[in-house]
Amino acid sequence: MIKNKKENLIHTFIFVCFMAFVMTAYNTTIHQGFSADIIKVTWLSFPLTFIVAFTLEYFIVARYGMKLVFKLHKHHHTSFQKRGITALVFVGGMATLMSLFFSISTVGFSKDLPLTWISNLAISAVFAYPLVVFVAGPLVGFIFRMIFPEGCIVDIAK
Repeated sequence: MIKNKKENLIHTFIFVCFMAFVMTAYNTTIHQGFSADIIKVTWLSFPLTFIVAFTLEYFIVARYGMKLVFKLHKHHHTSFQKRGITALVFVGGMATLMSLFFSISTVGFSKDLPLTWISNLAISAVFAYPLVVFVAGPLVGFIFRMIFPEGCIVDIAK
């Protein structure tokens, strides 16, 4: 569990790195087909994708999403149910915004934008939710605690 703002920033950085890379590779594969160029295309588009995803995640989705998450969490929910609810809120926000970003970068502000956005959202959300719940969440949490054991990152702002 994240204890302070510094841990939150570092954890978000690692999480967004993983998700931005995997989701970019996934969407590239869906739209262009599987090929050896997927890693190259993903790697070349990663810096801009990461900057956009991190900005959206840290400053918009996390800020407003956590308020919703705390309203949805109940004391009788198990930790897995709480993770599932949290993932649903975050994937809903990020899939919506990142699908819009990718749609704009693909078709621009044309008449095809709404249909492309809805299509990209459906394709992305179906893949992103299980990825977050079953792979990214546990993997990033494990890596984060391996690098930064609990209590080693002190928040001096307190």
